[in-house]
Amino acid sequence: MSIDKTFLKRGLKRVAIKLLSINWFVLLPDRLKLLVARRAGVCDWHWYARFILRAPDAVADGPGHFLSYGNAEGKSPSPLFDPAWYCARFGLEASPLDALMQYLLIGERLGLAPSPWFDPRHCRATGPSAGVLQSVLGKYLTDYRRAGAPHPLFDQVWYLNRYPDVRDSGTNPLLHFLYDGIPEGRLPNPYFVPLWYVETYPDVGGNDPFAHFFQHGAAEGRSPGPEFNARQYLDQNPDVAQSGMNALAHYLAVGRHDGRELGKRPLSLADLVPPAPVADRGLSAGVVDIVLPVYRGLEETRNCIDSVLRSHNRTRTRLHIYNDCSPEPEVTAYLRELASREPSVRLAENPQNLGFVLTVNAGMAHALQQPDSIGALLLNSDTIVAADWVDRMVAHLDADVGSVTALSNNATICSYPQLGANALPEGMDAAALDHLTRSTNVGVAVDVPTGVGFCMLISRTALEKAGLFDAEAFGKGYGEENDFCMRSGRLGFRHRLAMDVFVEHVGEVSFADDSKPGKIIAQRIIDERYPDYGSQVARFCSMDPGFSARVRLTLQVWKARRRPVSVLLTHTWGGGTERAVQAMRASLAGAGEVVIVRPMEDNNGAGLVNVSHASDFDGFEFLFRYRTPEELAALLEVLGAGALQIHHLVGFGPSVRRAVALSGLPYSFHVHDNYAICPQITLTDASGNYCGEPAENGCDACIAERPSNGAADIRNWRANNQWPLLGAQAVLAPSRDAAQRMQRYTGIPVQAVYHESNIDAHPGRLGRGLRPYRVLLLGVMAAHKGLNHLLAIADEARRVGAPLAFHLIGYPQTEVPKNPGFSWSGPYEEYALDELIKAYDPDAFLFLSQAPETYSYTLSHALRDGRPIAANRLGAFTERLEGVPNALMLAHDAPATEAVEALVAWMEGLYAKESA
Repeated sequence: MSIDKTFLKRGLKRVAIKLLSINWFVLLPDRLKLLVARRAGVCDWHWYARFILRAPDAVADGPGHFLSYGNAEGKSPSPLFDPAWYCARFGLEASPLDALMQYLLIGERLGLAPSPWFDPRHCRATGPSAGVLQSVLGKYLTDYRRAGAPHPLFDQVWYLNRYPDVRDSGTNPLLHFLYDGIPEGRLPNPYFVPLWYVETYPDVGGNDPFAHFFQHGAAEGRSPGPEFNARQYLDQNPDVAQSGMNALAHYLAVGRHDGRELGKRPLSLADLVPPAPVADRGLSAGVVDIVLPVYRGLEETRNCIDSVLRSHNRTRTRLHIYNDCSPEPEVTAYLRELASREPSVRLAENPQNLGFVLTVNAGMAHALQQPDSIGALLLNSDTIVAADWVDRMVAHLDADVGSVTALSNNATICSYPQLGANALPEGMDAAALDHLTRSTNVGVAVDVPTGVGFCMLISRTALEKAGLFDAEAFGKGYGEENDFCMRSGRLGFRHRLAMDVFVEHVGEVSFADDSKPGKIIAQRIIDERYPDYGSQVARFCSMDPGFSARVRLTLQVWKARRRPVSVLLTHTWGGGTERAVQAMRASLAGAGEVVIVRPMEDNNGAGLVNVSHASDFDGFEFLFRYRTPEELAALLEVLGAGALQIHHLVGFGPSVRRAVALSGLPYSFHVHDNYAICPQITLTDASGNYCGEPAENGCDACIAERPSNGAADIRNWRANNQWPLLGAQAVLAPSRDAAQRMQRYTGIPVQAVYHESNIDAHPGRLGRGLRPYRVLLLGVMAAHKGLNHLLAIADEARRVGAPLAFHLIGYPQTEVPKNPGFSWSGPYEEYALDELIKAYDPDAFLFLSQAPETYSYTLSHALRDGRPIAANRLGAFTERLEGVPNALMLAHDAPATEAVEALVAWMEGLYAKESA
């Protein structure tokens, strides 16, 4: 009798889970268990002293404290063993030390993870061979350089290259990321962007984005950031979906080493410059039969035929016009008059309306009867052609090519500048755009799943083997060319999109009456006949092989139209800088084109940048890979940049300095934070408090304690990062405080220009004034934004029974104690903030930032609301609240007791006065 393998597997799994829920080591002495753990290399007493004892120098006290207190309190002696998380997975009731013993002697052998960020199987598989009895966790903690990668989603090599301060310090990169990097906003790999993740998936709420992605998001196929499309990767790689491995983990661990495409591949300089002219293939010996069916639309028909007759092709052509019993007498009269004076035109008149499919079938059948015909070129009567359009289409015909379709403004997947329906660029006609198309994309064609019949050259061989269009199924039109392409594709024919031919198409003029029902019926037939048709089209749109050719054309259109181009350099971190950049983009977009360039990677002069142009008409976004600073400079030239704005340089590396110099472009520098003068950026110390801006020796001590962004000392940091201010035509800061600070450190004149010139404020408003007073904070609350002070103030208010209720529209960036004394609502969209404030109906706002803010957009929201505002007397808050009614300025370093007393006295004064 055979045994059901699935049943056996489930049974073994249930047994394993049961065994793992038993505490096998409870009777062993704790000192013996700790000895085993220490010899396995999994204990880290330096980490324990810093994060558990909160006394970095008390390393020697770690083992004793753990045995006496830590183990009973649920603490772990290992930074990568999470006892609560591990026990919860198996229903294990055990002390941290017992759970650690089970992991070392049982769990690790089974490939179980000790914490969310360490995968022993992955580490063992990617590292040198290790003994069966050796702990892979211990090996990684004691010598990460000789161990494997700790987790598929932690790109250790990239992390060390991206953050040279970590590399130079010799710190274990995973430990640095978990305990220092996450609070500092550092990333585990090039593709996970926490802020993007929580903004894209609102249901994440106030949860840790990393934890959510690990536990739910990856399995659900969610993308970790804007540069990695998980669904697209799974669609491209069915084996990944079958393996059960999440898309990003597979790409980082396997896919990139196999050369698998990460969605659209990055473009290079060669993709953006026009290709070299192709060799002349010579004159075709045959004739192209142009089949032009006409039903209605006199003006469109006349314009189309005139453009065909004006065009000049070396290839011989015959023009066959089919009047499908037009209901418009003027159309029939025009066609007859034309045929009488143009001997090269053959006019055929249907005695009754046959519809598009039967009409073009008649034309194609006639072409097949001509022994010298090499194919039929279907052309709608609402199109405009130019120059040697037929020659260029014929040049893309090969033995295995069944059809060639022209590029158009309105041809679904064969459209420019976007897929779908488009207008022509302002001030350009079809001939001008076709001229640019020819010179920009000469000889370029890409495969398409289906041609589009508005201007479609079908080879004689394909017609002979696949037959004519299916008139019985597709009636008067829509879907017939899709059916033909799928049918001929099964016979081995490819279908091409000529990226060097542009044909204007008005769309749905000649046969417009039945367009909507015709499309619905046709789509149903196509789906039934070719179940994979939709996925083929979706894959084409996703991969978009003609993308680079369309971008090249767009850049040439800008040049031909003499559109000024501004390039803005900024980082990928979002926040206030991104908001200011987008506001600048919007202000410049009316007079010209604006391209934003953001760094993705930089390594010894080579790197990757994100290039985006936000426009409903000809917008684009792509990754650009450069091998040298010269190629980065060449990108600016190819974009046609006439002006450059530097908003932030974090992430670019030294290559950008040479690239800017080589470009010769004049540029302005825009101050958004203190990166140019401080590698910590926020001017805060290790506790998140304002550092006071000490002398250089104090800065060096801070850098030694907290290496950041590759800084070794403050003098070299400032020398290496103040160059953009020194060479700028203008340096602008969004507040007087920021301008004066930057000018004080650099000696460069800095102009103060607020981000928002006019704020529709309602100063002097008051809230309801009911106890407890509602105090509202805004944004992501990190340490430098005053999280520690908020915790202390909320705790003090609760201790003394102060009539203050604190609420945060946003969320704490790091974990906070249970019942911290304030509530929060989670991530929000910027556009919704004013409504969220209105809904909460606060009595006052509170800003506790410990960093000298250069501007603060959240303060703008509070000013618009008009209710009382309390803020630390630091940075831009001081000047922006000057003269504002009902404002309270607090000392940034005031103890919680004083802050609570000041807030209560202020609120009582405001609302007592109001009630009186």
